[in-house]
Amino acid sequence: MADFLVLAALACWLFFVFCVWRALCLFGTWCPAPAMVWRSDYNEGQQSEDFWSLGMTMFTSRGWNWRDGDDTRYIEDEIRFRDQDGIERRALVHRWVHRGWKPSGAYTVWYDPADPTRATVLGPFTWGAWGLLSLVLLFVVVQMIRTIGLPPMLAGLLG
Repeated sequence: MADFLVLAALACWLFFVFCVWRALCLFGTWCPAPAMVWRSDYNEGQQSEDFWSLGMTMFTSRGWNWRDGDDTRYIEDEIRFRDQDGIERRALVHRWVHRGWKPSGAYTVWYDPADPTRATVLGPFTWGAWGLLSLVLLFVVVQMIRTIGLPPMLAGLLG
C-alpha cells in the first residue's frame, strides 16, 4: 500500500508541475479571443437523439466514443475568431459539451500568435484549477504516507 501511495504522490506532483507549466505558457505567449462556431460535428439531430435516449449511447447514430463522459460528448468545432491584428482566423478546437443540450455557439479560445490555427478552449485558469486540485490531492496522499509510513526500501534509502 505504501508503495502505491509513493507512486501516487509522484504522479500528483508531476501533474501539478505540468499544469503550472501549461498555465504559464498560456499566460505568457498565447492570447485570448472571442470565437464563433462556424461548423460543429455535433448536429441538432444527434443532440435530439442524445436527449431522448436517456444516456444510452448504443441507440444513437453518434454511438459511443471512449472520450465521451457519463453526461458529456467530446466534439470538434470549426471556429472563427479575430487575432490581435484584426485578421479573421479559423481553427479546429475540441471540447466537451453536455449530452443532448445545444452547445454554446460562442466562447473564448486561447490561440498561439505564432500559429493562430493552434487554439484551445482550456485556458490558463482551467489549468490552474487542475493544478490546485492536484496539489490538494498530493497533500492528502502525503498525509496518508505519514500515517502508514514509508515503504521499507525507501525508508532504508532515506535513512
